[in-house]
Amino acid sequence: MKNILAGPRLTLSVPQPEDFDEISDWYTTGDFLRNLDTAPARPLSGEALEQTYRNLDRNTEFYFHVRSQEDNRLLGFVTLYNIEWTNQIAQLAIAIGDPADRGKGYGTEALNLMLNYGFNELNLFKVCLDVIATNHAAIAVYQNSGFEFEGTNTLAVKRDGERFDLYSMGLFATDFQPRIKLD
Repeated sequence: MKNILAGPRLTLSVPQPEDFDEISDWYTTGDFLRNLDTAPARPLSGEALEQTYRNLDRNTEFYFHVRSQEDNRLLGFVTLYNIEWTNQIAQLAIAIGDPADRGKGYGTEALNLMLNYGFNELNLFKVCLDVIATNHAAIAVYQNSGFEFEGTNTLAVKRDGERFDLYSMGLFATDFQPRIKLD
């Protein structure tokens, strides 16, 4: 049997306790925090991040760390959360931590691995996400992976005294075409 959590360059793995200190470092950069979600930016300790992970609802959230197969280096994380099993729908969040690792296709590969997992292992019907309109790189990755715009929450996000739109995007299982070789 093939490893459905491994692609050509990446593996989706179980988080290790030492990972959370590294992720904590990512939380000190405004660029990471400002694109991750709409919550107020604030640094979080590795201990706080690990505690959040330990408190996940294992029935409605599947959280993985993204690692390089070449050197097992931590690159980011990806999660399917708020899963509504009766409706077969989930929300998705993904992040590549170090700016030097962005723009190299890691996000696309991790996203495709997680979508394959969600649609073919968890039997989801649809995966949804929200993205801030200023996060052009993420929007391009999502569109390239088949996500379509479903709505705009106009001027919903306030950053540095300005307001920006929040886009809702979705992808149906029937429309998922992996952008990487998954076998």
